[in-house]
Amino acid sequence: MSAVGTRRTSAPATPPVADETQSGPARALRIVASVVANTTLLTALLYFFGLVATQVFFTHFRVHYTLLGQTTDEILARGADGLFVPLAAVAIAVLAVTFAVRYLRARMSAKGWAAFLRVCTPVAAVLGLGLLGVTVPITVNPEPYRVFPGLPGLGFAVGIVLLAFAWRRWSVGAGRGRRGGNLGVVESVAAFLLVSIGLFWSVGDYSGSVGTRRGFEVEARIPDMAGVVVYSKESLSLAGGGVREVVCAQPDSSYRYRYDGLKLLLQSGGQYVFLPATWRSSSGTAFVVPRTDSLRLEFGPPRSRPPDTC
Repeated sequence: MSAVGTRRTSAPATPPVADETQSGPARALRIVASVVANTTLLTALLYFFGLVATQVFFTHFRVHYTLLGQTTDEILARGADGLFVPLAAVAIAVLAVTFAVRYLRARMSAKGWAAFLRVCTPVAAVLGLGLLGVTVPITVNPEPYRVFPGLPGLGFAVGIVLLAFAWRRWSVGAGRGRRGGNLGVVESVAAFLLVSIGLFWSVGDYSGSVGTRRGFEVEARIPDMAGVVVYSKESLSLAGGGVREVVCAQPDSSYRYRYDGLKLLLQSGGQYVFLPATWRSSSGTAFVVPRTDSLRLEFGPPRSRPPDTC
């Protein structure tokens, strides 16, 4: 009897230890993989936003962005600057939903919480299908929805999340969660990819809108920018839009040519981008000048006018 009793008391102690050693590392790997994937996705979204916004911004000034050799740091900084407010809004929304769920779960009984989830499951499925039904056709003709930059892609991503939640709840309720473990991984990966596609869609639309808006904002500030006088050892042949070329009379002058009536838009990748002080998007020329030792720049008040001679 004592031997049998010993076997009966020691047998149940083995499975929990084995289960803990098997599930612990797997659970840790899932958490790490989730964090790494989200960090990588966030970095990719920031870079994508910065790249598209850069393209659209310089297109406004009719300068191809590849001429300027924008570095990865510059593109990521532009992406972080543009997505700061949207990311904060999304984070606040996620925290609000999380706090609401935790509060309801703490206040409701187990039976009430289960009933609440049973109601939420079909509601999430209907909302998810509705969002997909609205956003997917936009991919065919997105022009009428340009006034809502970023919302179609965000709606697509939220629709996928709602459908994934509803499907998961239905699978658990039907007792299929353990039997379809491998399929659950495939479903999670597919849902992650679809949500990522929706986020890239949203960021692409929004970044294009931001790049266009900033182009017009910079154009409006051109008269208030510091005036730039460019001295050059050789003729640069800059003309148009009120830009003057003055040939210095001093024979021993290190810089024989002077150009005024300019504004500096950007210096990047060893290139200067100058705009005439009267530049307009309807009619205006941008000058891309290599940054060399033969140039010297002077900055003055916005509406200052240098003398007629050097």
